[in-house]
Amino acid sequence: MLKIFGGMILGSIMTMMLLGGTSAADQVIANVQILYLDQITRPDTTTTLLLLAVLSIVLGFLTAWPSQTANDTKKVIEKLRRYCS
Repeated sequence: MLKIFGGMILGSIMTMMLLGGTSAADQVIANVQILYLDQITRPDTTTTLLLLAVLSIVLGFLTAWPSQTANDTKKVIEKLRRYCS
C-alpha cells in the first residue's frame, strides 16, 4: 500500500516537472493550500452531520455499556444461586 502511495506521489511530481517545471508545481501547491483553507473555514454539512451521527452513536454505546455489564453480572449471580440451592 505504501509503495503504491509513494509511486503515485513520485509519478505526479514527475508529471508536474515534465509539463511545467517549478511554476506548475507552485501553482498546484497554491491551489491545494487555497482549497485546504477554504475547507477548514467552511466545513461541509454532510461531513458535519456524519461526524455528529458517529459521535452520538459512540457516546450512546459508551453510556449504555457499564449498565449492561452490571445487568449481565446480576443475571449470572441469580443463575448461580438457582443452581447452587
